[in-house]
Amino acid sequence: MFNKNNEPLTDTLGQIEHQTVHTTQGQIVDLDEVQAEVVDSNGLAVASEDEQQLKEYIKKAISIDSLVETFNDNAHTTLLKLLALQDNKHPLKKGGVGIAYRTDALIMHCKMEFTADENIVFDAILGTMSSFPESKSYRIEPANFLSHSKYANPKYLYSVFSKGTKKLKDRHLVFEDLGPNGEDEISVPWFNILRYHNGKGNSSENSAYIEFVPSDFFKDLALCSQLVHGAYGALEVTTQLQGKYTIALYWFLENKKNYKEYPTATPGVFSISTEELKHQFSIPESYNANDIKRRVLEPAKKSINNVEECDFTFDYSLRKVTGESAGYLFTIKSKQYIENAETKMIEEKTTDILYDQIKMIVGTFYIDLSDDEIERVYKRAKALNKDGMYMTQIIMAFKQRLDDTNLEPVEDKVGYLCKMIEQGNVMPQRTIQNRNSFNTFMQNEYDYDELEKRLLDN
Repeated sequence: MFNKNNEPLTDTLGQIEHQTVHTTQGQIVDLDEVQAEVVDSNGLAVASEDEQQLKEYIKKAISIDSLVETFNDNAHTTLLKLLALQDNKHPLKKGGVGIAYRTDALIMHCKMEFTADENIVFDAILGTMSSFPESKSYRIEPANFLSHSKYANPKYLYSVFSKGTKKLKDRHLVFEDLGPNGEDEISVPWFNILRYHNGKGNSSENSAYIEFVPSDFFKDLALCSQLVHGAYGALEVTTQLQGKYTIALYWFLENKKNYKEYPTATPGVFSISTEELKHQFSIPESYNANDIKRRVLEPAKKSINNVEECDFTFDYSLRKVTGESAGYLFTIKSKQYIENAETKMIEEKTTDILYDQIKMIVGTFYIDLSDDEIERVYKRAKALNKDGMYMTQIIMAFKQRLDDTNLEPVEDKVGYLCKMIEQGNVMPQRTIQNRNSFNTFMQNEYDYDELEKRLLDN
């Protein structure tokens, strides 16, 4: 259908499904028509057995009752029925009936409801299942992921695994918008048994670990997905990201970086409608284009593009149809890693006692800052002639601000912390006697609404 330089003159934004468009060479094509990856000697598509069954379920418009009937007896059949039911409202047309694409979309949509801790643990679970698909039960030790994570304090990873597992014990996978009218939903357990063993001491025999037996349905769902194959190594990136939209968008783009909208298209360049974007990332319907930019896309762009270990960067632009916002054009570019040994500089490590104090305080409160970020905080405190006692109070207040779920997440932690150091935002309400390794001081509680206001006003 497409030859070199034979490109469509428009995309699918603002069009009805299967609306045809012209190409630069005068052809008329359907951009929603899925090109088969496997064809026979005559060039005709060869569908897999699963794809044929999925098409049949879609054609029959099966009901939720049909899915429930086979849930305990045949996990794979149940999965195919779920994919068919999802198709009724959200056709996921860019993936056609591809099993991997559809399962990826379902898993990513479920993960949108997870906290950051849950997502880290869930990615470790997916990666482990991918590595050992034949296993019936699994044991995951956080220690095995230390080399993949980028937390400044190794103890923080154990805290993440402990909190994430505790939350996942009460978490079911929820699949919404099912059935002809998209009015049904189902809740499915992902495990049969799950426990977190708290380790004691440093020996391997006493290390902490997660032990679980996945449900048959969840295991089939996970192993049919492409996401699981990169989940293990991606922790090196995801442990540096904050915010559910940012983490979810990273996975979405990771899965799309080699995607082509049509055979001769540039990889990693694709359009997505506003409706699809909101559904995929559980963005509130009330969000307009400015809200999506400010709360979703810009924070994600800044965060993802600044992670050195991420092998791509991305940009986006708003697309309009007849003057109205219709969707977004994403462009994903692979990084080119070029290092020049002659120009590489090694900075002399700071030996000032204040640096060591700040690093210890940050670690004590399990605040995830890299050595470079701690260095920036130290330099600001040093320039303002602050001491360890002052920094302890500021960092304690900063930690409470990070943990306050009633306020929006802090995207630029270093900038926010440096602003607190500069402003000296200490508003005592009552004092609590406390002691640290530097001095005896009075710890203050803070009015964080007023603190937020003062920070934003400067």
